[in-house]
Amino acid sequence: MKGSNVCMKKEIKIIFKKCILIVIIAMSFTFNINSQVIVENPKKIKVAAISDWKPFSYLDLEGNSKGILIDFWKAWGRVNNVEVKFIMETSWTKTLELIKYGKADVHIGLFYNDDRSEYMDFGSPFIDLMTGIYVKEDINIFNINDIKDLGIGVTKENYARHYLENNYPDTKLLVYQDIKEVMEAVRKGKVKAVCIDYHNNFRKISFYYPELKDFELLQTIYTQPLRVGVKKGEKELLNFINDGIKKMSVNEIDGVKSKWEYITIYLTKDKVQKYILTASAIIIIFLIMNILFLRHRIALGIKRLAESEESYKELVKLFPHGIFVQQNDRVVFVNEAAVRILGQESYENIIDKRFIEFIQEDYKETVQSTIDKVKKSKITAPTLEQKGIKSNGEVIDIEITMNEITYKGKPAILTIIRDISRRKEREKEKQKILREKLKYERLKTEFFSNISHELRTPLNILLGTIQLINKVSENKNTHVHYDYYNKYSPIMTQNCYRLLRLINNLIDITKIDAGFFKMNFRNYNIVQVIEDITMSVAEYIKSKNLNIIFDTDIEEKIISCDADKIERVVLNLLSNAIKFTKAGGSIFINIYDKNDIVCISVKDTGIGIPKEEQETIFERFRQVHPLLNREKEGSGIGLSLVKSIVESHGGNIYLNSEYGKGSEFIIEIPANLKVEEESVLVDKISTEDKVEKINIEFSDIYS
Repeated sequence: MKGSNVCMKKEIKIIFKKCILIVIIAMSFTFNINSQVIVENPKKIKVAAISDWKPFSYLDLEGNSKGILIDFWKAWGRVNNVEVKFIMETSWTKTLELIKYGKADVHIGLFYNDDRSEYMDFGSPFIDLMTGIYVKEDINIFNINDIKDLGIGVTKENYARHYLENNYPDTKLLVYQDIKEVMEAVRKGKVKAVCIDYHNNFRKISFYYPELKDFELLQTIYTQPLRVGVKKGEKELLNFINDGIKKMSVNEIDGVKSKWEYITIYLTKDKVQKYILTASAIIIIFLIMNILFLRHRIALGIKRLAESEESYKELVKLFPHGIFVQQNDRVVFVNEAAVRILGQESYENIIDKRFIEFIQEDYKETVQSTIDKVKKSKITAPTLEQKGIKSNGEVIDIEITMNEITYKGKPAILTIIRDISRRKEREKEKQKILREKLKYERLKTEFFSNISHELRTPLNILLGTIQLINKVSENKNTHVHYDYYNKYSPIMTQNCYRLLRLINNLIDITKIDAGFFKMNFRNYNIVQVIEDITMSVAEYIKSKNLNIIFDTDIEEKIISCDADKIERVVLNLLSNAIKFTKAGGSIFINIYDKNDIVCISVKDTGIGIPKEEQETIFERFRQVHPLLNREKEGSGIGLSLVKSIVESHGGNIYLNSEYGKGSEFIIEIPANLKVEEESVLVDKISTEDKVEKINIEFSDIYS
């Protein structure tokens, strides 16, 4: 019984062991299956990266991912046939959260610390990162201890902040939210030292941060390796990434780094010797070619110089003015023209003599003073007009110019003389002619003035006598020859007025020439002046079977003028219009206001003026018709006097005329005002003055 129990126990133990073995085998099989699933290589990984961590990872202006680490992971993906997708975040905290909560597979690169190890597993180092202090160039410091009071700009989440707080507790830190705020503070001048990450040979940080263009690296505070970081427990993924890094060749890794570093050339002794020999050979060949080229240029230059020298010699020989070169107050060179101007027989008579020996005695001191001034001040002297002496003792007028030159390697004075004797003679002749002309004009002016006054006195007596007889003969019964006298009295009166008009015009022309023609400028209503004188002659014009039309676009325009002279101008123009307009014709007088200018137009429908004679119409003693065949009376002085009066007002007069259709005289007078102490507006001119003025101006009009 005992034996059977023992056998049963043994069988149970064997069965139990078999069951355990089966369970173990099954569990092992299951584990292997699971292991195969877990270690299956991923085809795509998501990398958490920082969007503003230059030059390691950042977004460019077009939103593309750039940086050393970006290029590294792209190369890793190509080697391992894995698609790499970058998830860009603006801060370290956000990138760490992506790993912590499984939203990203791997961190782009970071330091190891105990806090991060609680939720991350770290891989092997794969690239070094340096952190340095960059300081403004104009700050005179040697290390980080010199700027502890200046302050260092650093971002809140940067590892460097904690490093500086622990290792440099006395250093002032200026903490900003992100790197953009740091750079804005730099731009505004609030920060003059910053803490920035950089890589290996990369020193020119302003390439990525233009705000730091005036900054230089003061000190590297640490160099630490960057590691791969994955979510805690993702050992297989971490191993896969580490193995993938090991698969990357040295050339692939160096290719990534070299893109972001300065190029460094490593030279061996043999290479140096080879480069030196090559460079030396190139330099020697270049020098030989340059020497040959220069020799050719020099030879060509010498040839051209010789040709130029011959040309200059020929030019000096043909130069019409005298050329002297003086050294040590002696003439050392002279050209043919100088020998000819001074009347010398040969060069020997001038060479080695003083230049002032050929100057007239009264002018020697001035010429010598000019020579001394040119020597001392090294300037070009102003042109002088002096007198020279020829070999026969004849004095000639010469023009002298001097300046300093170099002659045969030594300082010298170049003197050029020009014979101006003929010019002086012509000037004397012109002066003589001018004096004679002025004398003639003065005599002519005096003659006209004297004869005008001599004629005016008896004429006034004659005119007064006629007026007296008219007064006495008002009652025809008291005079026997009343009818006879009444017939010829108007003719005598008109001719007296005509002669008086001629005399007045001659006197005024004489005064204008002599500059004694006086103008009495006062403030007048020019519209009223023109209208009154026009209305005064309206009946007379109508009696000639002519129409007169006066029109104005303004009722009042106060200007400074001589009203008496203006009336005289208008009467003269009306007199011409009446004389040359046939019965049934019309005369138009218009006034236009052009703000700063008053325009007066006198227009008729008369015979007009031929075009070829319009240019001379305002000249003195000029008339449209020939002297012996003219149809109307006149002296030819009136329009010349009109023009002078208008110009005395600062105005202008123009003529528009077409032969056979009529003429228009246009007067433009500035609308100036005279500042007067008395009344602004002057009263009208007396009626009696106007009547006599009309009689005089219209005296050459016959029925």
